[in-house]
Amino acid sequence: MIAEEDFEVVSKDSPEMAFVRLERKFRAAFESNIETSNSGGAYDHYRAEYMNHTVAAAKALDLPIFRDFDVPNENSDDMSELYRTFRRVVDEFIVHTQIAHVRSGPRNSVALDPSEKKHLRAYADKIKEIIDKSSLRADKKERLFDKINAFIAELDKDRTPLDRFNDVVLSLAHTGGDAAEELEPAWKWVKLAAAILGVRQETEQTKLPAPPKKLKAPKRQLPPPPQKVDRFDMNDEVPF
Repeated sequence: MIAEEDFEVVSKDSPEMAFVRLERKFRAAFESNIETSNSGGAYDHYRAEYMNHTVAAAKALDLPIFRDFDVPNENSDDMSELYRTFRRVVDEFIVHTQIAHVRSGPRNSVALDPSEKKHLRAYADKIKEIIDKSSLRADKKERLFDKINAFIAELDKDRTPLDRFNDVVLSLAHTGGDAAEELEPAWKWVKLAAAILGVRQETEQTKLPAPPKKLKAPKRQLPPPPQKVDRFDMNDEVPF
């Protein structure tokens, strides 16, 4: 079992990438257990443990990939085949997620073109002008300027974190009570900036490929019943 602090990876990325990072830890623990085990009979136990942890992580992150999959008992006759199928599905999901992550970047950031960056800088400057002319105390103005300047600085990067813009919105909403009417015009520029960022984020997300199909545990089928044997008829000829 991995350490408690290892689960902190789920707070840093999308649910899909959090699953990828957790599964990597589960797999490392599984391989370590197999390598150090002196009992061949423990192999199925560790396979079942790895599968159970992986399925639990997917369900906790609300990923549909293993929603209808039940981990078999470690003594199951078809454990080997189920495990091989399970690993194929997991590996497919991991490759899919990592490619989507690299191509689209983290979900909490967007890649902007030069025109979008130019407009966002202009909107930020308009907001700063309105704040500067307001009757807010100097220290409150400076805090707002710091948030806006931090957002502007992020526009120079390949991907702009959305949390920087969220900081501006929250700070403006929190401070606006002291000069609500004077700062009201600033929200026009905030909405225009949000529209650019929102459209860009939606565009990126729609380009992601469809996730792989979820895995269902195969249904165990009973062997067919024996064919009915007709009763022997005394009138039938018996070859000798």
